[in-house]
Amino acid sequence: MTGLEYTDKAARRLEAIYLSKDVIAQRNETFKQAALRRGEHVIDIGCGPGYLCEGIAEIVGDSGRVVGIDILPDFIARADGRRGHGWIAYREGDAASLDEPDQTFDVAVCTQVAEYVPDVDRVLSEAWRVLKPGGRAVFVATDWDSVIWQSDRPRRMAEVMKSWEAHCAHPRLPRSLAVRLRRAGFRVDHASVFPILNLDWGGDTYSNGLTGLIRDFVAKRNDLAASELAAWEAEQPALDAEGRYFFSTSRYMFRASKGI
Repeated sequence: MTGLEYTDKAARRLEAIYLSKDVIAQRNETFKQAALRRGEHVIDIGCGPGYLCEGIAEIVGDSGRVVGIDILPDFIARADGRRGHGWIAYREGDAASLDEPDQTFDVAVCTQVAEYVPDVDRVLSEAWRVLKPGGRAVFVATDWDSVIWQSDRPRRMAEVMKSWEAHCAHPRLPRSLAVRLRRAGFRVDHASVFPILNLDWGGDTYSNGLTGLIRDFVAKRNDLAASELAAWEAEQPALDAEGRYFFSTSRYMFRASKGI
């Protein structure tokens, strides 16, 4: 099995992760990187439950426009159900085949999405196509080799994370993203790293929510014995209780533009 299964349960778990303090901080950094201005038209490619779109709408105001695209109807329904502004539209759609006219948007954002699409180059070329000349794009992706996760059983941790890699099509996308963006026609203006660091396993941390996603995904792959996977999961709160918990990962942010 490859790829996450987006059941209603999985969608609820992902939504909780989007509300963690770590991902809220990541969204705020995405706003900063996008340098949004009032009145701009923005597309969020792979909008999930819509939290980024809602924040974008606050910035661009009612003279602007925000379109959120996601392939999952459950996410679109959740996003539309909390839609707080009349200038946001949510639509089901494929990141590799956007149903939007050429040169429509001032800004495109794509956070933690491109690495899940097998034809990732098509995602980039579609973003370029729908941007106006002079338009800007922000792409955010994870290199899953960047994860540092404390464990007294490092071999088991490595086996779990190796199995987890199959949840996305391009687990090391940041390494080639600049080259791919240029090939799609973009100019790469800036690249930066946004760190996520957890020294505890509290319910409001990214790694707490991630643990459940990994457990469910790896269990269905049967790469580890059920007892080993249960022991891996149980180690996280145990390390936390001992004051020895440590988790770190990096988001790689690329800011690009379309020439005039």
